[in-house]
Formats: sequence, C-alpha cells, structure tokens
Amino acid sequence: MSDVVVVGSVNIDLTSHLPRWPEVGETVTALRTDVGLGGKGANQAVAAARLGAGVSLIGAVGTDAFGQQAVRMLGGDNLQLAIETQAQAATGMAFIDVGPEGDNMIRLAPGANATLTPEIILRHAPLIAKAKVLLLQNEIPLAASLRAARIARQHGATVVMDPAPAPQPVWDAETLAAFDILTPNAHEAALIAGSAPSGLQAAEMTATALTTLGPRGAIVTMGAAGVAWQIGEAVGHRPARKVATVDTVGAGDCFNGALAVFLSQGCAAEQAIDLAADAAALATTRPGAAAAAPRLSEVLEFREAQATPDLTPH
Repeated sequence: MSDVVVVGSVNIDLTSHLPRWPEVGETVTALRTDVGLGGKGANQAVAAARLGAGVSLIGAVGTDAFGQQAVRMLGGDNLQLAIETQAQAATGMAFIDVGPEGDNMIRLAPGANATLTPEIILRHAPLIAKAKVLLLQNEIPLAASLRAARIARQHGATVVMDPAPAPQPVWDAETLAAFDILTPNAHEAALIAGSAPSGLQAAEMTATALTTLGPRGAIVTMGAAGVAWQIGEAVGHRPARKVATVDTVGAGDCFNGALAVFLSQGCAAEQAIDLAADAAALATTRPGAAAAAPRLSEVLEFREAQATPDLTPH
C-alpha cells in the first residue's frame, strides 16, 4: 500500500532572482536564474517522499527535453512514477520571479498537465486504490481530480485538496464535498469562502466557514503569519516559525506533502499540521521548489532547535 498518492502537475521551473521588482515596461537584470523541477504535484510528491513515506505520482509531461529532464529529476527521490507522455503537448512550465524579500510571482503554462482526463485517471485506479491519503491540487483539470477523489474514497483514503491556483469559477458545494480536507492559502480561502482572513483568529473562522461549504475539514495557510484549521471538532491556530527566508516558492507544496505523510501515519490533525508547518518553514530557508523540501531528520533537528510552538486549540 502506498502511504500517499499524488495526482497532479509536473513542471520545469525557470526561477529568476531579482534585486527589486520592475515597473511595468521596465527591464531588470536578474541576479541569477535557476532551472529546476516544479509543478505542485511533483513538489508535493517529492516533499512526501523525503519525509519517508511510500509515494506514488500520477501526472503527464510532453515528449520534449524538459519532460525527459523532469522524469529524470523525479527519479532521485524514490517515487513510484505513473507519468503519461503526451506527444501533442509541451511539458508544463512555470516562470517564477523571486523578489529581494523572498516573495514571488509565478506565470504558469500548463502544457501536458492540462491533458489529464478522467479516462487516464481510471487507468491508474489500482494505484489510487492503495493510498492512505490522496493528495490533489488545482493545476490539472478538475474532472481528473474528481475522478481520483471518488476512487480514493471508495477505498477508504483521506482526500486532501490544495485549491491552488485559486479556482475560477469558484467550486460549488458538490465539488467541495468531494474532498475531505481543503488547504487554501489566504487568497484562495477568501475566494471560496467570500471573505479574506486578516490574521490567525480570522483564519480560524474562515476555516470553519469553509467546512460548512462541503469539506470535512479546512486548513488555511497564512504564510509568515502561520496556519489555522478546523478538522472535525478540532479548531485552532499556530504562528509560523521565525526563519531566515530565502524564497517561499514551493513552501505550500511542502506543507501539503508533509501533511499527507503525517496523516497517513495516523497522527492527529493538530500534530500533522504542526509537523507540516515546520517542514514548510524549513523549506523557505532554501532556494527552489521541489529541491527545497527537507528530509525527516532535518525537520526533527529543526524542531529540536526551536522553542515549543504556540498551539492554540479550542
């Protein structure tokens, strides 16, 4: 049985580090540009695998050199791969600009990720049926994610959906009810729930509001502020660790990959969220997306070096 099955995007990231943000029409020379593995599906799968889980990844790439590079890079993290090769589409690409404070802006070209269909997902149903946790994101067609969610639930798995990029049009109640746990950031939560959380207390209320729309639980990630949640009867929040941020690219993916791992291992929701938040904080101290994901030993060392987090359950 796979601990975690990820159905999602596989990209190559072109990341430019900027000395400052340009004005419209202005050219700014990048400090450097990195080429790396990305795509929310790939990032989450790598993050989960590095934490010691058995992880399978279902996705798609093109027949181009970028697709070959992506598969080769995925081969370094002990993943079981079910990657479709699509001759009619290029490999997905993300063009990422990282500012001087580590914040980022991303332009996404879905490419082969957009070719994933429910029929393709059905071919991989035996793999999904073995999952303890199915992890999804919004970088592939919704119909494919919904088919994967139905298969996983039929076999008793927990379905976690990261609704990023923010869904437009906003998902209806039937769609939201297909997922057990929704993990939006503040922007995505505001779009779905109708109001933007301004802090952790407000994010708790937003998480509660999200659970009334369909999912069993919701976790709202608030970047450097922290994270808030409602999972069943458990409601709470915790501030983020204070770290020296290099860039935030892939931090949310690391959080979701780690969350899936610790849930698959039977951790209570609060404990899984706590561990996942620390994995994500550590990832922000390193450049890159998938490349920044820490290993379990590194997360445990990081936690030992930090003060006990301020968990605020209710």
